[in-house]
Amino acid sequence: MRSPLLVFVAALCLRCVPLPSAPELQTTPLRDGGFFVVCEGLWRQDNATLSYVNPSGTSERDVVSSRNPGLRLGDTGSDILVRGDSVYVCVSTSGTIEVYHRTTGVWKGRIRFENGRQPYHIARVDDTVAICSMINDDAICEVNLRLLQIRIPRAPVGPAPEGLCALSGKLYVANSGLGDLRVAEAGAGTVSILDALSLRIVDSIKGLPNAMSCSADAVRNRIWITYRNLTSQPDSLGGIVLYDPSTSRIVDHQRYSSPKGLVIDPSSGAIYILHRYGVDLYDPNTRIRTTIVAHESGGPNDVWYSLGWWASQQLLLVGNARSYVTDGEVIAIDLTGTIRFRTNVGLNPASFE
Repeated sequence: MRSPLLVFVAALCLRCVPLPSAPELQTTPLRDGGFFVVCEGLWRQDNATLSYVNPSGTSERDVVSSRNPGLRLGDTGSDILVRGDSVYVCVSTSGTIEVYHRTTGVWKGRIRFENGRQPYHIARVDDTVAICSMINDDAICEVNLRLLQIRIPRAPVGPAPEGLCALSGKLYVANSGLGDLRVAEAGAGTVSILDALSLRIVDSIKGLPNAMSCSADAVRNRIWITYRNLTSQPDSLGGIVLYDPSTSRIVDHQRYSSPKGLVIDPSSGAIYILHRYGVDLYDPNTRIRTTIVAHESGGPNDVWYSLGWWASQQLLLVGNARSYVTDGEVIAIDLTGTIRFRTNVGLNPASFE
């Protein structure tokens, strides 16, 4: 869900936001081994960017504009999927999935959604098929990644679907209900479970207010779900749950204040959680939490906003939105909590791949 604070600040500051200068045209291929960062931009300002961070820690702020003269990513960047030689970026307010070449950054095409439908998060089902949550349509859709076509335009889920994932023939979709805005509606604060072939709901997981994300651990056949507290209940906590598909049961539940991101270490099955007080390691086998980085966001240039995982380097990636209206940064942190580097990216870094 888009941060209410972000929308509020953007509305107040539109006239004072500096416009970035046009980037110099780049033709050198992107270096292998780095990662992409989708930066949201400011809502309705058409200034989302796709940044790229090299293995050395240097970054290219705006891959799209620097490698495609006259082209911008759009409004508002929300998620990314890299598959083969293609990069797929959900641009929610623009109503598109934009596709770029993985190495050159050159635009390859787009999937366009009509009638104001907004693609929010995307997850791969197989080499050809992906699913996408449509946050303003209470539905998901299925797309063909190779043909850049919508295969199934609409399969109903719950109010305001956000994060989603696929595992063992099932789809898992977090229905946030946009927090307090739609909390009283049927299906808000649930995870819909769908058959991946028919896209029919076969089950649901209830009691997860403001559900944010679903992450699949394919090696261990389990699903991690993150949910946030409701702003109308300031003393409440969000949390994470571990769902076992083989028994259709929640087998672990941990509470965290304002969780903002969760990533899985595929080698160990442990998870890392960004929350109000920093980043924790949680081992579901021992049920022990370990603080990796103690940090509470504050001040005008310090808002830890998102969490990613750089698998090849075994590093955590924190997106710092700073003031929301100035360029953000990515902080690369090793598993002992040591900061390896910081690098500037676009406005409001939200998703990594």
